[in-house]
Amino acid sequence: MRVFLPWIQAAARPGVFFVLGAVTVVFLAVFAAVLVPAIELASGAPPPDVVLLQTPADFFAWLRAGGAEVRRLYGLFLVADTFYPVVYALFLGAWLWRLEPGGRLWSLPLWAAAADYLENLAHALLLYAYPAEPAWLAAVALVATPLKWGLIALSLLALLGRALARRR
Repeated sequence: MRVFLPWIQAAARPGVFFVLGAVTVVFLAVFAAVLVPAIELASGAPPPDVVLLQTPADFFAWLRAGGAEVRRLYGLFLVADTFYPVVYALFLGAWLWRLEPGGRLWSLPLWAAAADYLENLAHALLLYAYPAEPAWLAAVALVATPLKWGLIALSLLALLGRALARRR
């Protein structure tokens, strides 16, 4: 992870840090207010990226039930989600670095982004393979999803912990 440290340090500079924060919020707003609701409207269920526990059978049932429109919308979602992990990883990592320069917690969001990219790659390959249903590939994605969310939660808890420790 040390190879990413210069990027985190550059992202921690005040101007860059605040721009990354704004871009992170914009991405989150677009996902929450536009992309996820559009997929839910078309399929009756949220995209698998926001469902913590799911089986491959659940995923394939969702993909089949939604039809071509859901597959198209989910493909657009995945395009946007190609950029979001690097943005949130740099922002959260830089924030952790700003709170504790020289600490090790800055790498937590990078691991979250790695899990997010694994999830996205598996989902993109599943869309490409459709109508085939490789359960092993769905299982990879469905393990990466809770791993991603767990690492994001740990990153946010680390931020909270560092911020509270700094206030003392």
